[in-house]
Amino acid sequence: MKTGERFLGVFVKPRETFNYLSERPVWVDALIIVLIALALYSYLIAPFAARDSYTLYQQSTKLKQQLGEEKFQTFLEQTRKNAEEMTAGARLTQALTGGIIGVIALLFQALLLFVLAKFFSHNGTYRQVMTAILHANFINVILGNGLRYMLISAKRSVFSVSTGLAVFFPRLDPTSSGYIILTSIDFFQLWMFGILAYGLSAIFKTDMKKSLTISYLFWGLKTVVNVILGIWGMSRL
Repeated sequence: MKTGERFLGVFVKPRETFNYLSERPVWVDALIIVLIALALYSYLIAPFAARDSYTLYQQSTKLKQQLGEEKFQTFLEQTRKNAEEMTAGARLTQALTGGIIGVIALLFQALLLFVLAKFFSHNGTYRQVMTAILHANFINVILGNGLRYMLISAKRSVFSVSTGLAVFFPRLDPTSSGYIILTSIDFFQLWMFGILAYGLSAIFKTDMKKSLTISYLFWGLKTVVNVILGIWGMSRL
């Protein structure tokens, strides 16, 4: 299968596509696509994220107490300038950082998923799992981030945009624990890990029921970690 066939196959023929990838784990082009998609998304949302950060810092009493009035005001002014006068260089830096960190995170997730799956089967290799998770992420980093960017552009904010359960609770404060929990249950992530089960089934020679269990168990563990980190991060502001 060529790159385009595999890309479309993830969406329309996942079983056939992941069966092919389990036998021929080609991953370089998938990694490049994911890297570019993540970098482009980071570049596009950078101004909105900077303004959101300024608003959060502006309302932070804890940060004000930690820095003191004078340093706090200086920090706020610098943050405001960065948000309102963001240069192309700053956006490119954020794009590269976002892309590289995102890819490293996916490669690490593939390692953790590989270790988890080994409790269920002795088959499979890390390269196969890495290939599967990179291809499955076409759903989240291209389709998901594409929709997120359109919503962010419309709302002029990153923090108030969700493609998870939080979308049904528009009055929730984006900094609240409830919002963080609900937005972490993301529809594109759920779709992606459902599709990933086809790959795990082919790689580890397990039936779909067991593969879905492995895939969504990993998603659940990852989501719990993200929620804890999100709530902890907001508690510091």
